[in-house]
Amino acid sequence: MLVGQNGAGKSTLKNILSGLVAPDTGQVHLAGRVATRLSAVNADRFGIGTIHQELSLFENLSVAENIHLPHLPQRLGRVDRRTMEAQTRLVLRERLGASIDPWTPVEELSLGERQMVEIAKAIHRSSSILILDEPTTCLNLHERARLFSAVRRLRKQGYAIIYVTHFMEEVYELGDQIVVLRDGRVVGTGTAAEMPRERLTHLMVGHDLAAMTAAPAPVAVDAPVMLEVEQLTDGASVWDVSFRIHAGEILGLAGLRGAGRSEVAETLLGLRHGQGNIRLRGRPFSERSPRAAMERGLVLVSEDRRRDQAFLSRTVRENLSAPLLSRLVGAPPGFLRLDREREYATRTTAAFDVHHPGLEAFMLALSGGNQQKAIIGRWLQSDPAVCILDEPTKGVDIGARAEMHRLIRERAAAGMAFLLISSDLPELIGLAHRVLVLHKGRIAGEVPRAGAQPNRILSLASRGREE
Repeated sequence: MLVGQNGAGKSTLKNILSGLVAPDTGQVHLAGRVATRLSAVNADRFGIGTIHQELSLFENLSVAENIHLPHLPQRLGRVDRRTMEAQTRLVLRERLGASIDPWTPVEELSLGERQMVEIAKAIHRSSSILILDEPTTCLNLHERARLFSAVRRLRKQGYAIIYVTHFMEEVYELGDQIVVLRDGRVVGTGTAAEMPRERLTHLMVGHDLAAMTAAPAPVAVDAPVMLEVEQLTDGASVWDVSFRIHAGEILGLAGLRGAGRSEVAETLLGLRHGQGNIRLRGRPFSERSPRAAMERGLVLVSEDRRRDQAFLSRTVRENLSAPLLSRLVGAPPGFLRLDREREYATRTTAAFDVHHPGLEAFMLALSGGNQQKAIIGRWLQSDPAVCILDEPTKGVDIGARAEMHRLIRERAAAGMAFLLISSDLPELIGLAHRVLVLHKGRIAGEVPRAGAQPNRILSLASRGREE
């Protein structure tokens, strides 16, 4: 298991071993052979296969085609579909225990099945070493269990596996050896038994997190209602959803994948067509659109921030200031004050501990976790009345997660209202004042903080009722 905070060097190490980045110095010893420099080609020859965090599948092609590209088997000058099918079934069933039709287009697969295809593609190219980079970030509990079974099966078949993760439970469930990186250096190694959770956390972060794990401040008895939703329906994924959020309250929204959690947020902002009565700070909010929502103080930090909200080819400075340009203009009217913009960007990166090579660097230069912190930071710094956070700590390391939780609690204590959507039950239980649970697009129940237990939430989410 390879663990460390965002920016610790995990992705760089992975890219060096994958042949995507050349090291300045050092050697890699593989099965008694020395590789002074790996390339994408000879990494394959050394038996190294890599499953990157961002899936690299062609959605319009079949499973078999994705696994075999770019070297499709041929016979008599034509693609040998029979061999391709047989090899695909072998790697999926025998190696991974997955029953996926080789000729199914990837676009028809679930996210968990796509992850299996990505692993199968790496296995087909490699013979001895697999590198998995945050493979469960977007998987639900069932898909995660299937992936764990596949990893254990591969380990028994003789593969050496480098597993990069932010999830502590995965470290102790799967790991034989743990290697901790911080600031590009190895700061600790050992077995799971030799490295209890407290020591591992301290090695990763460099300090104790106890001060960042306090309960949220109680909601004032007379706190005004900031967002009131009645019978919200989109006709497809959301049905008759009603709730209220008061100033200073963190309302959790739980549910299995496909239960309609993100769809609730998108319908509230007008990204999806829907019906229902919505009042924002006591006033009707009927003409819904993202711009109108932002002007009224309702913002959304979406789950796929890289795709939906990051301008990867623009600078860090521009990404941070994007929602606030009207506040950063000066004289003459209509002209952006670059000094104000830089000052704001500097404050935001400092407040949210965004590691970056410079404000003028492209957003693409930041690690995935720092991109996420930058996007969340820019919305929270805009000081909205209600902030919807959809999986706010997905792909973020344990130190950044604790810091993010602290900032959310601070903003809530100052009066900001939150709708927290998360598949991380400890996060919901630790942060939310109460949790609404969705089942098939409807609210199955409400769990108060005092009675918030994982089994209770999971029962409502999976069955629509408590056991």
